[in-house]
Amino acid sequence: MKEGKKLKPQEIRTKEFSKKLFGYDPDEVEAFLIEVANAYQDLLKEIESLKRSTPEYKTEELVEKARKRIEEILHKKLEEKEELERQKKELEIEIEKLKLVQKQIFDKLKLTIFDMTRIIEEIRPNAPSKEERRGNRDRSESSTQSFSQQDRESGGGETEDKSNSAS
Repeated sequence: MKEGKKLKPQEIRTKEFSKKLFGYDPDEVEAFLIEVANAYQDLLKEIESLKRSTPEYKTEELVEKARKRIEEILHKKLEEKEELERQKKELEIEIEKLKLVQKQIFDKLKLTIFDMTRIIEEIRPNAPSKEERRGNRDRSESSTQSFSQQDRESGGGETEDKSNSAS
């Protein structure tokens, strides 16, 4: 038998020898080979059983189970990550759509307010025009400023400032 080649029980059982005149009894040889093959098979099973009972084998087995579990968890987490990224992209697209709708609504609202203001101005018979309102506003602001200035000069502004700072 060559070194390094493992002999299998089935090979022992099926081994055939050449026949010579006045050689061994073939039935005895065949029965013996079957007996050797069975014993050899039992020894292989016992060796495997002993290997499995060693701490090294148990450690290797635990390490292999842990490695497989880690691979499963990693695979699951990668799938979850891909799903979350897909959902994120969908949400980003939805947000962009909503921003566009918001801008469209805002633009429509501005136009509606502008149109309503123009209609109200047209409807009011005594409503002042834009130029008149601008002029009235300017006169109102200048009179308010002069009143505030007079109030400060007379000391009235200090009282107002104190009451404002108290509240």
